[in-house]
Amino acid sequence: MLKKYLFLTKPGILFGNFVTTLGGFFLAAQGSIDILLLLLTLIGTTLVVASGCVVNNVIDQDIDTKMQRTQNRALVKKTISPTVALIYAFVLGIIGFSILWFGVNGYAFLFAVIGFVVYVGFYSLWTKRTSIHQTVIGSISGASPPVIGYTAVTHQFDVAALLLFLAYGLWQMPHSWAIAIYRFDDYKNAGIPILPVARSIYRTKIECVIYIPVSYTHL
Repeated sequence: MLKKYLFLTKPGILFGNFVTTLGGFFLAAQGSIDILLLLLTLIGTTLVVASGCVVNNVIDQDIDTKMQRTQNRALVKKTISPTVALIYAFVLGIIGFSILWFGVNGYAFLFAVIGFVVYVGFYSLWTKRTSIHQTVIGSISGASPPVIGYTAVTHQFDVAALLLFLAYGLWQMPHSWAIAIYRFDDYKNAGIPILPVARSIYRTKIECVIYIPVSYTHL
């Protein structure tokens, strides 16, 4: 039973965002680690990301039935109801946002809000189904966790935080497009207008080659 709820949060995404939050925190801390602050930052961010992932699962039920890699998700199999999933997401979100607001600082809270709103609202509900630019929009949410980690320590959004945000945002494009190429048939069957499907795999590879050095230049 617990396993179903764990997988509803997309553990792979949680782990990736955990690592980038950790990276942002360590970059800002410069070796002077406040363990309690680190734990609060990681737990709060992870819970907020988990909440967004659960909501995304609810939104994407119709798409998930058409994709081989997502056909066994709990909401597709009806082993968890959308109402229960939304309540679960609400609880995760409230706890996560509260930890960041009361235990970390306003900057960390703000970027958690930005990441959540972009992922759920602008990406999942809107551009994922309608625009070739969905990956650019989604990259904002993907770039938020390292900035949360960084601002948790610095209590400010400075030039380094901006560069961190840009680097991780740019990196999202080749990362996401590579997955879309690998899962091309899934995305095509679901009618998702991501770049390889909407244009071509060849064009996608060219754009990936452009984005990769640009993202590493910022790093």
